[in-house]
Amino acid sequence: MTVASLVLAHAGPGSTWQAMVVVAGVVLTGMALAAGIGWLQVRRPADLVAPLAATAVLASLGVLGHEVVSDGIGWGLPLAVVSLGVLLLGGVAGVELRFPAAVPMGALALLGVSAWLLYAPLTIALHPPPEILPLSDDAELEILAPGEGAEVAAGVVPVTVTVLGGSIGPGGVELSALPEDPEEAGELTIALQELRDDGGAAPQRRLDIEVVGCPVATPCEEVTVEIAVPAGTWQVTVDLNRGDGTPLAPPVRARASFTAVDGG
Repeated sequence: MTVASLVLAHAGPGSTWQAMVVVAGVVLTGMALAAGIGWLQVRRPADLVAPLAATAVLASLGVLGHEVVSDGIGWGLPLAVVSLGVLLLGGVAGVELRFPAAVPMGALALLGVSAWLLYAPLTIALHPPPEILPLSDDAELEILAPGEGAEVAAGVVPVTVTVLGGSIGPGGVELSALPEDPEEAGELTIALQELRDDGGAAPQRRLDIEVVGCPVATPCEEVTVEIAVPAGTWQVTVDLNRGDGTPLAPPVRARASFTAVDGG
């Protein structure tokens, strides 16, 4: 994860309220700094009315540019929380907010530290960039064939997979051409692992597959692909990723173990 990937976030669900929080954080920080240098008097509850009202009005304008402004939620939320707390201490508790009093000096340090330390985790949790693992919601994979414990003929084995709460696309699609829901028109990956007689397992290897007849515009709920399987006992693992191949978090995965026997 790079700083650039965090800055280049995307406007996803919740971007409107996130933009409002970012604007509110900037405005409240300005109010707190104004109180610290004596430009704004905050000593009783009535002194809070104008600053909070102005903050609410300006924050509501943040929705106009939510696609860009919401990218700053990682530092906007800490600014909003700390600055609001400082103003409430001055207006409700009558705490001295003029520099160099302890509260404004401590708040200034807390603003910097919290915005720096919480930026990455808050961005990932609330406003993850496309480069970060997209979140899965309700999609579930099921391997219909070969079934768990099945015995099949070695050679070309059809693997049939169905998905609930999502769909399967061709895979290898540019992010800009995919639906907003990362579980729709997803990419399937299949890996095969031999289960040895001694109870151990050989290294897992990913197989090259091709999903046909499932374009992004009309994705499939069920597909069958063919894989080459030598004789032996195997475990097949199927994953549904975002349509550009980026894994989902948590993984949407299904497994089945089966035995392939020589036909002769």
